[in-house]
Amino acid sequence: MSEHILIVDDEDTLRYFLKRTLQDEGYQVSEAADGQTALDLVEHETFDLALVDLRMAGVDGLEVMRQFRLWSPETQIIIVTAYASVPSAVEALRHGAHDYLTKPVNTEELLASVADGLARRSAQGPTAPRSARAQLTYGDLTLNYDMHQVTRQGQVLDLTPTEFDLLACLMEVPNMALDSVTVLKQIRGYEATESEARAIVRVHVHRLRQKLEPDPTLPRYVITVAGGRYVFTPPE
Repeated sequence: MSEHILIVDDEDTLRYFLKRTLQDEGYQVSEAADGQTALDLVEHETFDLALVDLRMAGVDGLEVMRQFRLWSPETQIIIVTAYASVPSAVEALRHGAHDYLTKPVNTEELLASVADGLARRSAQGPTAPRSARAQLTYGDLTLNYDMHQVTRQGQVLDLTPTEFDLLACLMEVPNMALDSVTVLKQIRGYEATESEARAIVRVHVHRLRQKLEPDPTLPRYVITVAGGRYVFTPPE
């Protein structure tokens, strides 16, 4: 049986796009045009993952997420948000959301995030490597495992759980190039073909660089090397 995904969004056009895109990938998809309908559904149906719009009239996305945590804590939540509400999406991450996507939704990012969320659910939590130390520090960059937090020059970076796990995986083995299959296995505990792994990891590396690198077009921390591999280069 295919994984069951719920789309909660009051925009008819976006809901249609998300549903068709996910159905084309073989997922079972249900939809709700408002938060209250979503809450009614979750009382009677089980969902592996939910895409939830933040801003809706009546019951908003944060309340939907809170109710999911009570009724179906194993369901992975991906917040869908406009740029103006990104701070609220980051707050949702701190309360257990798996990831967030900004509107207009990019198809490649959508499918990568959904695949990653479903893999996390199947694995019953992240499997990223953990250092014997409480944190890793290289120059101005610090990754703290206990706080699940990364800082650069003392400033906290708002990383998603996946972005944190990805960076931790690479920082564990500085100056060592890892292929996408290995990275995905390390951070999520499941096997994928090379093409599937490259597609998923490439999206998350891109998003990580937007938050981590001073100039994402000229990355200095996470470098791509031959063969679609990635390496963490400690700052001098």
